[in-house]
Amino acid sequence: MTSEFRVLHVDDEPVICDLTRHCLEKNGRFKVDVVNSAEEALNLIKTGSYSCIISDYEMPCMNGLDFLKAIREIDSEIPFILFSGRGREAVIIDAINTGADFYIQKGGDAKALFAELNHKVEYAIEQRNTRLALKRRDGILEAVSLVANLFLGGNSFNRTIQEAITLFGLATEVDAVRLFRLDGGETTRVIHNVASWIRIEVNSPDNEEKIRTQALQVSEDLLRRLKMGEPVLMSSEEIIRLDPCLKERPAKAVAIFSIFVDQSLWGMIRFADFLSERKWTGVEVDALLAASAMIGSAIQQDLMRMSLVRAKEEYASMYALMRRLCDSVPDLLWAKDMEDKYLFINQAGSHYLHAGDTRDPVGKKDEDFPDRLIHARTEDDDRSSGIRDLMEHERIRIKKDSGQVILDMTTVPLWNSEEERIGSVTLGRDITKYCRIEARLRNERERYEKIIQNIHIGIIILDRNEKILVINPRGLELIGKTWEECEGEDLRKIPVFREMEISPAIQESLQSGKDIPVIGPGKLTGLPADLHCMIHHLHQDNGDPAEILISLDLNYP
Repeated sequence: MTSEFRVLHVDDEPVICDLTRHCLEKNGRFKVDVVNSAEEALNLIKTGSYSCIISDYEMPCMNGLDFLKAIREIDSEIPFILFSGRGREAVIIDAINTGADFYIQKGGDAKALFAELNHKVEYAIEQRNTRLALKRRDGILEAVSLVANLFLGGNSFNRTIQEAITLFGLATEVDAVRLFRLDGGETTRVIHNVASWIRIEVNSPDNEEKIRTQALQVSEDLLRRLKMGEPVLMSSEEIIRLDPCLKERPAKAVAIFSIFVDQSLWGMIRFADFLSERKWTGVEVDALLAASAMIGSAIQQDLMRMSLVRAKEEYASMYALMRRLCDSVPDLLWAKDMEDKYLFINQAGSHYLHAGDTRDPVGKKDEDFPDRLIHARTEDDDRSSGIRDLMEHERIRIKKDSGQVILDMTTVPLWNSEEERIGSVTLGRDITKYCRIEARLRNERERYEKIIQNIHIGIIILDRNEKILVINPRGLELIGKTWEECEGEDLRKIPVFREMEISPAIQESLQSGKDIPVIGPGKLTGLPADLHCMIHHLHQDNGDPAEILISLDLNYP
């Protein structure tokens, strides 16, 4: 759904206001409010949310430049366009220096004038939204960094998770953020509120208490999408259907992100806007995906910590319990001090990195094991040793008798209860099997690509928008084009397919899932016979958008 932007036009000439409103609103992108004085406009701005302001220069009581100065004291980011018949150079310079985004002089051809105004409004809003999105993205990433340190600081988990939700609320500038936990795992639709941050009062006191303390339910559709790990960005039309717990006061825009713990859906984090609609940008969504992943990791770490605390009550020695637990898992685990000396290494880690060496590695460095099996790192080969301040992810390759083994490693700083950094902890996993599967998949793809390139019939693969993704040499020969002319091109722009009116058949195949034949004249490319096309719908099992395969051949009578 295309968002509707609210625009405020200030002009003491009602005819100009009506004309501007008509020209801007006809494309459905803008909703224009008009007032005839700057004083009225300032009152409206304090109570409404606008994406752009258009103002005349010469107005009674307050001119356009004084109005702009007053606006900039309220909002330094909102786009401002001076739309005036006064064209003195000094006025234009003052307007730009005061913070106007554009100056447009009235007069001339009305159609061209309002086309320019429409373009400038769209451009100014787009630039402002981009700036705000990047600002919010940077704020979210900074919050992720701060929250990561909070979780590693050893404070109360419940307090830290509340501080994390508050930081994400401030960074995203939404009206409310809530963290929900699924009760009973992925098979249930029941959720409980774990932490909340609210900028404004969005519910009645009774309903707010219900949300914070009682069990709520989410729709099956929302739960399905959460399990897939996809961001759920909802407009006001979808919110009630997908998120019934917002029925008391429907939000105007909602973004929901899955929280996974140990590869299972643990819950969700929901960002809601109640005063105005919001269009989330890709950079913001990527940053919030990182934030939700970090929260899931922190929850998982807290669950592990709680498990260890409970285990401590059973055993007299925490170190003995840690040793037994860590040695019983197949993952690699070790801890190092600030000088990169081993504080602890489990059996799996010792087996992979120091196979054949029976010496206890505690208190030693990697250099003390000259025959260690570390073969190569996939990144940051030349970096200096020592403890980094943030989480570090890498892969290493080691040689074993059975061949090369690939390990996926994650290192995080280690802090004591006094919030002093004392070393690092590394967790690793053998991912050799998965890497081999990936390699086989790449080999299979290369093999099928070679088959497509050498097959005796033409092959074209399109995306849902009918853009050409792949076309083999025979296909290029049949349509009389080169790859450079076809790469990423809209199929409907290729003359032979435009003549054949193939687009409706493609849409029919997408909707029905059936193969659709189309036959067209070969005279356009000088072919000796008609061109026969068979349209196939390629369903993607991995959830990616479907594609279209078109096979081409000559249809001799």
